[in-house]
Amino acid sequence: MANIEKFAAPITNRNIVQPVSEHKSAEAERVDFQNTQKVKQAPVESELLRQHNGDIHNQRGPAIFMNLLTDPQVTAGYIRNIYMMMDIVALLPMQNGSLTEEMQQLFAELNLFPEEIADEMINQENSSTAFKGEFFDFLRDVLAENKSPEFKKAVISVLKAVNSEKSKTDIMRALSGSFGFLSAQMKPNKEISAALLRISERLLEDDAGEHFSELKSDALSVLTDVERSVLFNTQTERLTAMIRYNISRFNNDPDFLTSSVNYLMTMLKEDDKSEFLQLLYDHLAYYESVDREGGLSDSKVMNIITDILRLQSESEEIKALGADSVETIIHSILSSPSNFTPLLHFIIPVEYEDVASFAEVWIDPDEENETSHSDTPERQIHMLIVFDMDNLGKMETELFVRDRSIDLTVYCSDDVKDYIESFSKDLRKSADFSDYHIDSVKVRTLKAPRSLVDVFEGLSVKRSGINVKI
Repeated sequence: MANIEKFAAPITNRNIVQPVSEHKSAEAERVDFQNTQKVKQAPVESELLRQHNGDIHNQRGPAIFMNLLTDPQVTAGYIRNIYMMMDIVALLPMQNGSLTEEMQQLFAELNLFPEEIADEMINQENSSTAFKGEFFDFLRDVLAENKSPEFKKAVISVLKAVNSEKSKTDIMRALSGSFGFLSAQMKPNKEISAALLRISERLLEDDAGEHFSELKSDALSVLTDVERSVLFNTQTERLTAMIRYNISRFNNDPDFLTSSVNYLMTMLKEDDKSEFLQLLYDHLAYYESVDREGGLSDSKVMNIITDILRLQSESEEIKALGADSVETIIHSILSSPSNFTPLLHFIIPVEYEDVASFAEVWIDPDEENETSHSDTPERQIHMLIVFDMDNLGKMETELFVRDRSIDLTVYCSDDVKDYIESFSKDLRKSADFSDYHIDSVKVRTLKAPRSLVDVFEGLSVKRSGINVKI
């Protein structure tokens, strides 16, 4: 018992240097909280950044979109690859004459006349912006008048319900397509492949929404079998993860919209109730009519491109020869406005005096101007327009709009640089009809296509950092 203290004492390594706590006096310098500069980016190797970006090497989650933004072809290959498909269709001796004729007709209708450009850009913007229109303007107005937390929650509930109602059909179609593709991938296992195909077909039936709970149960059960199969690989893992996500998006509560609307109605003024219901009805009726007619939007260009891709997928000859073109087009679609690419995106193919050209327009309508010497950065509109014209080739035009002032830079090849500079004075006068004025016009050599991140440097900050004040 006399030696109990010896073997009860904790064992320590004598070589470890124990840290010595530093005692600071009360007069020590305190942290200065007056300089509340923005934290623009997390350290490159930080855990926060890895969590935010996902596993880049395995191409999961947001990292896929980030890689798209750094691909120069995304800003230049959309319509050019459509034209390449048009050349393929013209050269192939396809057996299906009706398919060939339909595709050639779509190609002929794709180009716009100059007077159609403004309306087409408005339609494309409306299609890419979910909360735009009279109904949402009404909700913004009533929110400005009533700022109570309860009222805000009621409006949010209505927005969720309306979005859920509008997206049900799209979710069903997406799930059906995913299960059909997964069925083809699992073809060596006939039992699982057949089960996946049955679910794909059932999801397109008219009463699929009413029996979604049953479909969901069967779908999750088959997905479990897929994940246990020896055929399960990285590609199918991504697809099953996307399927599970889309299943979770489907709201199967038939009373969700009604209850949300009734709750908000109890808080609205009497004068606003009838207008609210009418705008809601018109908004939902419009989307129902668009879905019934088989169109995606009012955008002529986007609807034609969708039809071209659909017909392309039905032709094995075009699919084999135009695979790279289709992949580039899909990449451009993926990089269109989303949480990962907060830019407006317009596709403008134009035919003017027998000259075919096209432009892709990317716009950040609320960019921070870091060059301003102010604690609060100025806001500016930042635009990138990528042109591709016969005889002139590809050019890029970058614009910065501050108040009513425009700074314009044209990037082109050395072959046409002198030609562009020769009418730079005319470019300055091109905005004289409006309240805007062009302050400067610069012409520079386009050495190589630039990616979206090269042009809109703030995208990488928004994607991989945080923007808060201390």
